[in-house]
Amino acid sequence: MVHAVIMAGGSGTRFWPQSRTARPKQVLSIAGPRPMIAETVMRLEGLVPIERTTIVTHESQVGHVLAGLGVSGPPPRIIAEPFGRDTAACIGLAAVHIRREDPDGVMLILAADHVIRPAARFLEVTRAAAEVATEEACLVTFGIKPTYPATGYGYVHRAALVRSVGDIAVYDVHGFREKPAREVADEYIASGEYYWNSGMFCWRADVILDCLRRFTPELYAALERIEAAIATPSEETVLREAYEPLEKISIDYAVMEHAETIRVVEADYDWSDVGSWASVAALRSDEADERGNVVVGKCVVHDADDTLVISDDDHLVGVLGMEGVVVVHTPDATLVCPRERAEEVKKLVEKLQARRMDKYL
Repeated sequence: MVHAVIMAGGSGTRFWPQSRTARPKQVLSIAGPRPMIAETVMRLEGLVPIERTTIVTHESQVGHVLAGLGVSGPPPRIIAEPFGRDTAACIGLAAVHIRREDPDGVMLILAADHVIRPAARFLEVTRAAAEVATEEACLVTFGIKPTYPATGYGYVHRAALVRSVGDIAVYDVHGFREKPAREVADEYIASGEYYWNSGMFCWRADVILDCLRRFTPELYAALERIEAAIATPSEETVLREAYEPLEKISIDYAVMEHAETIRVVEADYDWSDVGSWASVAALRSDEADERGNVVVGKCVVHDADDTLVISDDDHLVGVLGMEGVVVVHTPDATLVCPRERAEEVKKLVEKLQARRMDKYL
């Protein structure tokens, strides 16, 4: 059976001031009318039922996650991490829960804050990945077919074609590449052999846990201890004690760079990791006026071009005579920046941290 694991940690600092430490972007309606985490769960309809869906988040964010889901029936299982320890621990924690319940279970690893369209093609590609992961003791990653030479994404270098599942190609993997310089990204695109690294995966729980055992023995030992305590009175205590000393390490560094058998499934749907306010403007372009302005909330724009203006309370925001700017108003903070520098918003957050202005974080 396929089990969905949705990673919903992180603070989303590039989306300040709407996104805060305890209320990150995945619980906000940034890219559309519903919170991003709700969109992620809805995207699974017809593939993974709610009872086999697990959301892993920080314990401080559980309430916001549940509110963001807005479900009327039983919610997905929520696993609350006591400390943020990056994706290797997050995935391992979910894996021991799934292995305990379904020893042959296949895990579909998703981020809570991605935008994927159309949902129908996502389901087709995901079913193909699950078939490969079920039949082979391998790790499957989703490679996004690139549409431009992006320098903000890592890349997957594909090798030989292994098989096809319907019209979906499955390749062996040469290796993973860090975020490239522009001229290197141009070479990647020209070769036709590279995909954007989506950070989404599919594999059997026993396969990924065996990889963690071999490549990160200290993490695996902690996971075994946690697994033994599941559904016992000491579960919460053991989780905290075992989790706190763990190294912060991503699944890419912990496993993907060392594993022997990796497949990449060509994902030819529209995908965005929604990395900045500029990407929000692009994703909501269907809401733009004739001059490219996207307005959300109580805002008035005049004689402006290519602006994103958001007000998330009853405060009126007016923008006059501007071009290519982002304006985001919240009850206690306002952001104004050029659209092309939207990815630098995290630097403002770092300055707030340095000044210990915690009420705004």
